[in-house]
Amino acid sequence: MNPRQRRGALLLVVTSIGAIVVFFAVLTFVGDVSSKVGPMTVVLQFTRDVAALEPIESDMVELVEVPERWVPITALRSESDVVGLVAAAGYTAGSTLQTGMLVPRPGVQPGFREVAIVVDAETGVAGKVAPGNHVDIIATVAGDDLHPSRSEIWVSNALVLEVGLPADVEGSDSAGNFSTSRGVPVTFALTSADALRLAYIESFSVKLRLALRGAGDDQEPAPADRVFLGDRAGS
Repeated sequence: MNPRQRRGALLLVVTSIGAIVVFFAVLTFVGDVSSKVGPMTVVLQFTRDVAALEPIESDMVELVEVPERWVPITALRSESDVVGLVAAAGYTAGSTLQTGMLVPRPGVQPGFREVAIVVDAETGVAGKVAPGNHVDIIATVAGDDLHPSRSEIWVSNALVLEVGLPADVEGSDSAGNFSTSRGVPVTFALTSADALRLAYIESFSVKLRLALRGAGDDQEPAPADRVFLGDRAGS
């Protein structure tokens, strides 16, 4: 064997040893990772951002494989456990669903009623009200010979369940003239008493408006702040 052949054979031996070392290094690394990660399992995660009280549908969640040791014991793993519920708060895409993150629709809880009304698309909603918001429902009532016109908060801190799409709504004024406006159906979760008040004022008001409350604002308006009488303008 000449010197060139010996160098070639030596290089081949060194390369083989290096390959074996790399193989065992990779094998050791994989084993170390596996020991740290452990077995895999599947959990449910949101595929997109979800707003508070938004109804959960099947296309909003997906099964994702993750290391079991990183999964909380409260994690949800089946679509049948979540579809039909609503988000208890707002969540971002990729959040792992857990017990307590989803709740039954508030409108079907004992003591509450789901009530839907149509409000003016511009003055009543204006694209600012969304499911999960709390609003005050304000109605303007026309005056007569005995009573001045007034605006009043008829229902305070009402929970919004759903906001529909704007549509044309036909109406008429006191003179019988017909007109068409854009209205938005809005569904609320109300107590029986508030549902009756809303049904009454919807029938007799000139205009209904929704006043959006800030997050965490659950204070009742003072009696003096609930009503504005038309004759105050002249005082």
